[in-house]
Amino acid sequence: MEIIKRNLFKKLRTDNFQTGEEQEPMSQFKYHKMLGLMKDIANMPAGEVHLSNPLLNHRLKKIQDRERRSEEVNIESIYLLRIIVSNVNSIMSYGIPLRGIIQLGQYIRTRGSKADFNKLNHWLRKLHISRLAQLQGCILIDFFGFDSSELPFVKRKEGNTEKITFKSMADGEADSMLDIKFKQARMGVKVSGKAMRRNLRHSLRYMPYAPVETTSNFVINFMRGLQEIEE
Repeated sequence: MEIIKRNLFKKLRTDNFQTGEEQEPMSQFKYHKMLGLMKDIANMPAGEVHLSNPLLNHRLKKIQDRERRSEEVNIESIYLLRIIVSNVNSIMSYGIPLRGIIQLGQYIRTRGSKADFNKLNHWLRKLHISRLAQLQGCILIDFFGFDSSELPFVKRKEGNTEKITFKSMADGEADSMLDIKFKQARMGVKVSGKAMRRNLRHSLRYMPYAPVETTSNFVINFMRGLQEIEE
């Protein structure tokens, strides 16, 4: 599996950041396994520019509106914030969105010099997603050859970056089907234990990075399941 991971990220770096790395020789079985992982990465839905917590989502809208009306508007900073929030939304729903994190890296490489990172860091703190943004930056450092100097929103190294990324990749479709399902039973309402465990496991994984957003996302999934009780 290690050679598959190494070749996978060599290909991702070459395709998206033109590093020109050569693949290590692999068997046909491992090559097709890598192609399957590439397909999973490409097929993960893009996140929305939306936060699950209503208060924080309202704050997100106000930040964007206020900045666009500012005399010293910085569009690049808004775009960076929107990419990061989209990735946060995807993390909450599906797992680590490598495609979205690559998009973040490409934007930083092409337009990052025009962004106001002081503004961005202030917004991330107000939205309580600084550590989830930092996790995205650490993935760019660990897997895509970025330097911390390119990512001013990364204040310190996250120790579990590789573990979380590989766990998300290994889960594949399991974590992309997180709806909690309730069914009407004779004695009341019955919940799918497997779906509940999967949601809890997913939420606990990201709780240290964004407690408010993770809790809100879990509650919304739970309430949505109650509203869609299967007879």
